[in-house]
Amino acid sequence: MPSTDLLLYLQETDLHSPGPRAAAALAARLGARLDGLYVADLPAAAFSLPEAVPVQLEETRRRCVEAEEHGAEWQRLLASRGLTGQWRVAQGDTVQTVCQAAAGYDYLVMERSQQRSDAPVGFGTVSRCVFGSDRPVLVVPDIAQVGDTLGARALVGWNGSRESALALAAAAPLLQKADEVLLLDGSEMYADSIAVLPPPGLADWLERHGIRARIQTLDAGPTHAAGTLILDAAHAFRADLLVMGAWSRSRLAQMVLGGTTRHLFMHGDLPMLVAH
Repeated sequence: MPSTDLLLYLQETDLHSPGPRAAAALAARLGARLDGLYVADLPAAAFSLPEAVPVQLEETRRRCVEAEEHGAEWQRLLASRGLTGQWRVAQGDTVQTVCQAAAGYDYLVMERSQQRSDAPVGFGTVSRCVFGSDRPVLVVPDIAQVGDTLGARALVGWNGSRESALALAAAAPLLQKADEVLLLDGSEMYADSIAVLPPPGLADWLERHGIRARIQTLDAGPTHAAGTLILDAAHAFRADLLVMGAWSRSRLAQMVLGGTTRHLFMHGDLPMLVAH
């Protein structure tokens, strides 16, 4: 059988936070390899002051050496879950390095702090990796309660866009294994603002891919309410995973008008598998 490869990006070397737990649970459910990546950030701006470059480089090297020491702990984490993989340490611009590394994997997993204010409008590290990696990204809020059965109860937010189609296709291996899947179809809400993919094929697509899902129409009225309704529905359904496209509208439109992605990034407390 073809191999599935996951990459977990760690902003810190804490292997017991929600991000590593979600990555391990996802890898176990998919029977996948799981690699961990720590990046000692060295942005281009670090070279703007020549006199500061040696200090920046020395600090980066120190962080790399310290991070390398967590390799054994990573292997113990994998062994406890019956998983395989490696511990990777790199230095460079974080977003560029993560996106380049993710090109060789099927999924990227990133933990996101709910205290940050930049990512919701599309310019934080996680958001930029969603845009730049060209891979489905499991975004794990640092307040998420992650269990070993991640993906058992999945809620799919569908609006008929290219992004939601990419997310649904990426999630298919997980949805096939799920105990229950609820798909909220809000495509009619967005018919005037985005090029909606033909809805008649949705139920057929799910059936052909072995996904047993209940389809429910999402009627949110103004589009800015969709995020609230999706999150409320996820809690009522007791979902442990959200699946949806990210930024069907531009980042500028999200910033000025609000939007579903922005709301869920700001207020979501469940792991979200997103694609752009």
